[in-house]
Amino acid sequence: MKIFNSFFCFLFLFNLTAQSDSLSQKIQLKEVTLDASRIKSSNKTLPFAVSHQKFSQTQEAYQGASLQDYLNNVPGLFTQNTQNFAQDLRLSIRGFGAQSGFGIRGIKLIVDGIPETTPDGQGQLDNLALGLIQEITVLRGPASTFYGNASGGVIQIKTLTDFEKDFIRLRAQGGSYGTTSFQAIAGWKGQKTKAVVYQNRTQSDGYRDHARYKQNVINARVWHQFSNTSQLSWQFNYTDSPYAYDAGGINIESVNTNRNQARSQNIEYNTFESVKHLKTGLQWEESLGDHLTLTSYAFYAHRDFDGKLPFEFGGIVDLKRNYYGLGTALEYQISPNHRMQFRASLADQKDQRNRYKNLKGSKGDATLSQEELFYNAALSVLDEFKWSFGLLRTGLRYDFQRLGTDAKVNLNVVNPSIGFTFTDFGNHVLYTSFSTSFETPTLSELSANPTGEPGFNQDLSSSKATNFELGWRYFSGSDRLEASLFLINTQNEILSYELEAFPNRDFYRNAGKTQRKGIEIFWEHSDGAWQWNTSYTFAALLFDQAGSLKGKHLPGVPQHQFFGTLQYQFPSGLGIEYQARHTGSLFANDANTTKVDDYFLSNLRLWKKFGKFDFFSGVNNLLDKSYFDNIRINAFGKRFYEPAPQRNFYIGMNLSI
Repeated sequence: MKIFNSFFCFLFLFNLTAQSDSLSQKIQLKEVTLDASRIKSSNKTLPFAVSHQKFSQTQEAYQGASLQDYLNNVPGLFTQNTQNFAQDLRLSIRGFGAQSGFGIRGIKLIVDGIPETTPDGQGQLDNLALGLIQEITVLRGPASTFYGNASGGVIQIKTLTDFEKDFIRLRAQGGSYGTTSFQAIAGWKGQKTKAVVYQNRTQSDGYRDHARYKQNVINARVWHQFSNTSQLSWQFNYTDSPYAYDAGGINIESVNTNRNQARSQNIEYNTFESVKHLKTGLQWEESLGDHLTLTSYAFYAHRDFDGKLPFEFGGIVDLKRNYYGLGTALEYQISPNHRMQFRASLADQKDQRNRYKNLKGSKGDATLSQEELFYNAALSVLDEFKWSFGLLRTGLRYDFQRLGTDAKVNLNVVNPSIGFTFTDFGNHVLYTSFSTSFETPTLSELSANPTGEPGFNQDLSSSKATNFELGWRYFSGSDRLEASLFLINTQNEILSYELEAFPNRDFYRNAGKTQRKGIEIFWEHSDGAWQWNTSYTFAALLFDQAGSLKGKHLPGVPQHQFFGTLQYQFPSGLGIEYQARHTGSLFANDANTTKVDDYFLSNLRLWKKFGKFDFFSGVNNLLDKSYFDNIRINAFGKRFYEPAPQRNFYIGMNLSI
């Protein structure tokens, strides 16, 4: 009930601000052109649910410890696991990705135009240069027509490109639990060439026992303009994370005894991960006359992963991953109101997976050694018509995939989409769309064979989803208000579970059908020195099948979410921001026998400019609430809980040269 009261309160404030033009100076909210749905279009006219946000170069209001800081106000998106760096941030959009055992799956990640998600659908964020983030666009719904496998939603990240002169910026930050971060960014701009180089080093003891981590990230981008119609860009990323320890999930009795404790078995088996990740890529953009535009990319990535899990048989993992991809798009402007785009891409992934016995932290005999392959080739076509009253988007994509170990399996998938936007209503826009997606099991999910034998789990199949949307947008001089309704039906939902014989190891199964429906609301307002935004999500994600799960809620996702930010910038250069978040209750298992209570969080940010210096600080969990940073779905022995930090602090400084 508190959520609805807050929502109606914000609507009341919206009406007041809309009527008070003479009382304050308004700031015009700029219309933005987005390319997350492939063909560049105004964010006002896109016939799909989309969120977009830009960030300042100095990012004074951001701690920068997790991508969650940059996604708080996106409706329909839920984040967990910001503190366990051995498992990585867990993201879900309308329920897609909620079942991930580690990292991100079911959601496509695109960084500076090149896929961060592997062909089989896995995504990690430990190599992301957070301090370089300039803008983020989120497509909130199935989008396989645009991006293929594991596109239940799309997160497109663009790093710093817009700067007018050479600069050097240094950043130092410290905080609770022995957390330190040191960052350096340098930008150089010539007549036809510009470059940005970034380095960051972060380490922390962690809130819980056995939770410390250390990470080093180097990122570089270079652009060269050969002519007014052609540009080549190169990007490079190297990440070295020598250790990130895993405190594990504990039961509620252990939580009540000591929130900071690690699971004893995790300490006994010395659970942690070590990662070295390298990625490099090229992009080419060229205009071929007045009506044709060609863009192409190619990339290569290598990941070296070592990890220890809290059990003996197969408890040490040594994974070497090599994957590459390339793609090209040709856009044809048939007329001023008609555009078509043709795309082709391929991606190839090879995982060499070795497992050994974990003898209380020491490496024992080999239990598994296999090469796992995933190959994808795709063709797609998109078509866009514009009229005075609206815009029509259609798309069709064909994906061919080959995956396996010794025996190969071929999969052929076709995904359509269609959307229409009604624009002939002044400041009001209506849109409706239909789209589909598919999600193959990842190689790590397939290799988690509950029989204990080598090879893949032959009982695990791909899932499919259909998405219907109806949305409304309102734009004025200083306000943007959006609301969307969605209905998603899935088949062969992929769910995780644990076995007594392999505690703390995730296995996967298909769970028939689900039906997901909900409403997402967002409001942004700028008025002089004031700025605020708020989002609310109601999501009923239910199993829709015969049997004991019929009518049960999909675990790991709350039914209600609310987030609000209020910011004020003083003329003196002092800025203050207050954040409020309410996360509704959720279930920890498929059977819905364990319910995790709702919680309310407040955060406070302060920053002050002194010429070349910026000082910033913040308090997280201002009211010192007890809640959980992560819920491990279907964990054996009811070890669902990873407690979150209580009130904690950070402080830092930027120096711009």
